[in-house]
Order: sequence, then structure tokens, then C-alpha cells
Amino acid sequence: MPSPVIFVHGIGDSSVAWKNTGPAVSAYYSKYYKTADHPYFVAGSGIGDGRFDRNFDDNIRNSCVYVTFLDHFASPEALVGQLEDVIEDTRSEVWSAFRSSFGSKSEIKVNLVCHSMGGLVARAYLARHEQEHHIEKLVMIATPNLGSPGLLANWVPAGLMFGGIGLTIVTANPVPLGLTIIGLGWDIVSQARGVKLLSPAVEAMKPDSGFLRDLSQTPMPTDLEYVSIISTTEAFPHVVANRTLGYDAGDGAISVDSQKLSGESVPNFKDLNYREYYIEAPHYEEPDKAKDKIIEALGLTSRARN
Repeated sequence: MPSPVIFVHGIGDSSVAWKNTGPAVSAYYSKYYKTADHPYFVAGSGIGDGRFDRNFDDNIRNSCVYVTFLDHFASPEALVGQLEDVIEDTRSEVWSAFRSSFGSKSEIKVNLVCHSMGGLVARAYLARHEQEHHIEKLVMIATPNLGSPGLLANWVPAGLMFGGIGLTIVTANPVPLGLTIIGLGWDIVSQARGVKLLSPAVEAMKPDSGFLRDLSQTPMPTDLEYVSIISTTEAFPHVVANRTLGYDAGDGAISVDSQKLSGESVPNFKDLNYREYYIEAPHYEEPDKAKDKIIEALGLTSRARN
């Protein structure tokens, strides 16, 4: 019986990020998990309840759980507790529904499929539970393992807004309000893309942040499989962002080098069971565009053939 899947969204997002990919993955699992008494391994009441979400399509009985974090802009470290609860409750549901398939509850594992910052939450969870993590596979899509240099300028919009207002007051000249408008526009665009610039999440994802330094010095468990789905794009305007940030290649937000696991981000990298897949998509489209690679990474295509 394949391990159930828990989908973990990125910064400023929610379970809705998986509205197309989730049902596609669920369809592969239905023959294993479709039961009258336990159609879902979920305790929540619907999308956005803060911990668990049901499937997006009630006609598909599935083994997928969708996490929606209570605070979309909290630091990854602060979100580990919520992920712990989801993992444990999912395993309890599987044990309750299919006890005869397992010798003990300790045998039950889950797969984590994470986008962007969600992958850092998962890595922080594994760092905290190196011995008993209950994870079979960790699939990370465009996770900023080395951070994102673009976030170093997260204070600039606020500086422009308040600076423009201050200069206008001091000089009695409305021209500096142009700076305020630029800063406000920058902040609005960032919010629209799911990034709250002045937030613990952004601080944690800055290159060489305390969180990333600690994570890069913590060995990762070696008894599970790690997969990075790495995204690049040459589409406008994302390619402009790549060039501005100095990336040889990236998805408009995260460089290819940062999306990979390496010796720079994991001290025992050479001991990991690790592989990579590549897709072409800008950052915010990746949960959809990575669908086929997620299915392949989970080994579902081979199971379907069998």
C-alpha cells in the first residue's frame, strides 16, 4: 500500500495551490484507499480551516491531505508544530482505516510534497525528528535552500513610502510623493504574488539568515528519499528578475542553485538518497506545472502500470 501524500504550500499561499495537482495525484491512489468508512484521511471540515483540507473533488476518494498554515507568513521553524500535527493525525487515520495492512502503527509513513517555503518547513521538521520522522519521500518544488537574494531588499518599499512622505513634509514639495507611490506599488505587487515583505517568513528566507545557517549545519536523516523539482523560466517578466538578481537560471524568484540540495545546504549531503527533476515555469505556477513530475517522483506511474 503506497504511503499517503501531504501537500505543503509556500509563503502567502494556501491549499488552493494544489487544486489541480491534488486530484490528479489522488486518482492514482483511489484503488488502494477507497473505502466506505474512511474516504479521507482528514479531520478538517474544508479548505482553509487552518490545519487540514478535504479533497477538492468529492467524486475522488483519495489519500491526499492539504495543509493550510494558520499564519501564512510565519517563519518555517514556527510552522513545524502544525506540520507535526498533520503528519501524526494522518498516520492515525491510516492506522484506524487499514490496521490489518500493518503490523504496527510505527510502520506507517507519509510522503511530503512541498512548494517553496513549504520545503523549508519540512526540512526543519526532519531536523527536529532525525530518528523518528515517519517520512518515506520528501518532494521539494523550488525550495530556497540557500535563500533568495531578492528578499534582501524587503525593507526598500517601506523606506520609499515613508521617505517620500517625510521629504514632502520637510520640503513642502509634493514631488517626493512619487517615491511613496513607487514603494506602495512595489509592496502591492509583492502582496499580489503572496509575499509579505516585512514578515518572519521573508527574514528566514534571506541568504545566510540565522534559520538557514542552522539548517545548513544540521544533518538530515538518511533513511528516506529526497527529490528536488527544479524550475527555470525564460518568460517575461520573470527572466528580467533572474537577470536582475544575478541568476544564471531560475524561476524568477529562486535560483537553480538554491533549489537544489547540496553540500552547501546539507552537511551530510553525500549520504542522502537524492535525485532531481526539471520543469519550466515561473515560481507561482509551479504547483500546477510540476504535476507530472510529482506523480513520477512518487512512483505512481510505475504502480499504475503494475
